[in-house]
Amino acid sequence: MSRFHQKATGLAIGWCSLVSLVWMERMVCVVFGPSRSKRFGKAVAEAQTGADECSEVESGRFRAGFLLSVEAAAYTGLARLLERVRHWRATEVCEDDELVSVFHAREMAWCASFQLSTFGECRERFAYGVLPRCALCPLFDSERAIRAGNRQEPASHLPMGGDAKAFESDSGGYQIVSGPDLLELLNWELPDWIDADFLFPDFPPAEWAKPAREEEPD
Repeated sequence: MSRFHQKATGLAIGWCSLVSLVWMERMVCVVFGPSRSKRFGKAVAEAQTGADECSEVESGRFRAGFLLSVEAAAYTGLARLLERVRHWRATEVCEDDELVSVFHAREMAWCASFQLSTFGECRERFAYGVLPRCALCPLFDSERAIRAGNRQEPASHLPMGGDAKAFESDSGGYQIVSGPDLLELLNWELPDWIDADFLFPDFPPAEWAKPAREEEPD
């Protein structure tokens, strides 16, 4: 039977919309050993106490299974075990009998453990986009990630004078903006009071090759 489970927990049908709520469970297995490391005994004890199932598949080689859903303890147990065995050459992590990155699995486990223990759900803001570890996480919501990547409101156009050195906000204070918002407010043109000389070198860099001489036409 596949170790990947997908359960529908709610289905609402309206006049204009169809909403489906899905709760996902994933069984992630860590196979490690044999190892001559002094930490091998502690790793076995960690697997036996933190995993949902742990068995010795062959002499000195263990397989620990973690059923990941919405319990922070399962992610914490997975993360702690991977902290001990991630550097061993014989260590493998698989989901649904498919090998996955040990590094990504460890990062996912620590992230999900923090999100669940702190908020009770995933509140990742995806400030740097969707990270590879999210592909392994049962808490990952692709629709929410897409919404987080889209700006809900465009940058507001604020008046500014020719000698202004900051953008005055409606509240009487100052609003700091940068990146595309700043360029949009400036209409993609730098005011005279901004010194942009640092953008252009005084001399061409030494590594630049000299332009090839053009041959005169016959």
